Amino acid sequence: MKKVLLFTLAIGIGLAAFSQSAVKIPSYLRDKAVKTEYKAPVKDVTHFNQGVNPTVKAYYFDPFETIVGRTYYDLWSNTMIGNRLGYHEDGTMAAVWIQGLDAPNFLTDRGTGYNYYDGTDWAPVPTERIEDRRCGWPSYAPWGPNGEINVAHNGEEGLEISKRENKGTGAWTQTNYLGPAGIENDPTWPRLITSGENNEYIHLFYNSYVEYEGQLRALLYSRSEDGGASWDPQDVILEGTGAAYYTEVNADDYVLASHGNTVALVIGGAWNDLYMLKSDDNGENWEKTVIWEHPYPFWDWDVTITDTFYCTDNSASIALDNTGKAHVVFSITRVLHDEVGTTFSLFYMTDGVGYWNEDMPTFSNDLNALSPPQYGFPTTEMIEDVNYIGWTQDVNGNGEIDFVDDIMTYRSYSISTMPSIVVDNAGAIFVVWASTTETYDNFDFNFKKVWGRAYDNGAWGHFYHITEPIIHIFDESVYPTLALKSDADIHLIYQADGTPGLALDDDHDYQENRIIHSAIPKPDFYTGIEDNNELISSDNVSQNYPNPFSGVTTITVDLNHTTDLSLVVTNLVGQKVFETDRGSVSAGTYFFAVDGTNLENGIYFYTVKAGNSSVTKKMIVQ
Repeated sequence: MKKVLLFTLAIGIGLAAFSQSAVKIPSYLRDKAVKTEYKAPVKDVTHFNQGVNPTVKAYYFDPFETIVGRTYYDLWSNTMIGNRLGYHEDGTMAAVWIQGLDAPNFLTDRGTGYNYYDGTDWAPVPTERIEDRRCGWPSYAPWGPNGEINVAHNGEEGLEISKRENKGTGAWTQTNYLGPAGIENDPTWPRLITSGENNEYIHLFYNSYVEYEGQLRALLYSRSEDGGASWDPQDVILEGTGAAYYTEVNADDYVLASHGNTVALVIGGAWNDLYMLKSDDNGENWEKTVIWEHPYPFWDWDVTITDTFYCTDNSASIALDNTGKAHVVFSITRVLHDEVGTTFSLFYMTDGVGYWNEDMPTFSNDLNALSPPQYGFPTTEMIEDVNYIGWTQDVNGNGEIDFVDDIMTYRSYSISTMPSIVVDNAGAIFVVWASTTETYDNFDFNFKKVWGRAYDNGAWGHFYHITEPIIHIFDESVYPTLALKSDADIHLIYQADGTPGLALDDDHDYQENRIIHSAIPKPDFYTGIEDNNELISSDNVSQNYPNPFSGVTTITVDLNHTTDLSLVVTNLVGQKVFETDRGSVSAGTYFFAVDGTNLENGIYFYTVKAGNSSVTKKMIVQ
């Protein structure tokens, strides 16, 4: 009976648009924690503790979706997701994934699954990998005027680089890539992207897997201008990522983006800063920006003891717009490490997707800097619909989040996790992620579903349920990955099977997973985004904090449009005691600091002016 009711509900909500503030999860749920063992990643996973259930399949027709691949191997990434969907300028595309089809031997026949879209149709689902040996962790990019390139690790002798000069056709040329002396065979978890006028610069990042140059694991960088025939630089640790900054850079804790001659990567996770390295000259020079400063630097499982703190949940994504400006999304969780060893407490009911771009302030190392704003922590730096832009939805509209039981976590820990981002040529921002979603469950756990949201015309729009069609009602839909470019549609691939969790982590039996491509018309995302002619209202201007104050207090202003911005503070008789004018500023979040040290105790008023609009609020010096 429950499944029938659920089916009916799903049909009913298919007509609904979700556009609501985050529902506050009760504190008794927010504070639930489970002791979790940190899963040190290994490059050669060969265990087979779970059986195979080949009957768990689903076949369907949907006008916006195509099954491009199948696999029994269900771990896409330890943390962040690499570039798996490439969009070429002529409208063709290619998708890659970790393919293993020969159950129960798919752990040994594993390799890169590849499918090509010729501008009209996807090719048939492939049955063979592109490499001639066992591989995993593919990363794909356009290469040269009309070619393509892919890298994967083989788990024994470094990396396998596969390329061809004409995408979608012909034989792949496969080259083995070894690491530097002493770790020749160890390069693992690669990421690859191209830049330049004709995608001629190849940028390769990989993990050392073993101790290297004073780090438990290091991130190494190589660049080629001749299709990988030579590399310069080769196997270097970029400044800002080495032993002087971090005890390690862990598996998959990095993701890449490029636009023109600009290349950027985001690095980080629950145990390190979230930071960006960016080059505007095809990898010649790099600049580091710490987006979120970790409250416990130089994390060491055998030394570091913490209070509970909010952090990234190990998942993040980056995109570059037409100006080269970086846009980053990340998911949020809360952890505690109160005793030495690799066991930690995970507050798995934490929820939220954060957003940052280079025009916004970075986040501090306050323990609650990344706490979701609806949780009420006074030192949170997250603002709903500004830098806090995604969360699980109250699908049934009862004002609560109703899960059937504890949620299933992955190697990224948030209720809403695995975000991916793209910015189109007009500057519109599209974000997708996987959220554990109420009303969809298999009696034991709620399913994760793929959701999306867009920013355009100065505002974040409604929440769009991408996997809402009834065909997905009993699907666990995870690892959504956007192409870094778009056309009239945005393009993503994701993985779907019938059971929450990972067989590779012993959560359930191995079963067939579908790799699904979705082409989503942009108007579906834009629905709910309306013109906003009022430049600011009371909702855009924060109450100063702290208040009352004696030293410095801060006022936050959120702008949806480019405008002139200024602040004036007056006393009770209208005399100006403070004034600052920012001039013309673009849409974004701005902070004003007012120093009350030399002000007499009493009531004052501050007025924020944005163009012809203004907002006035009261502050108290005490």
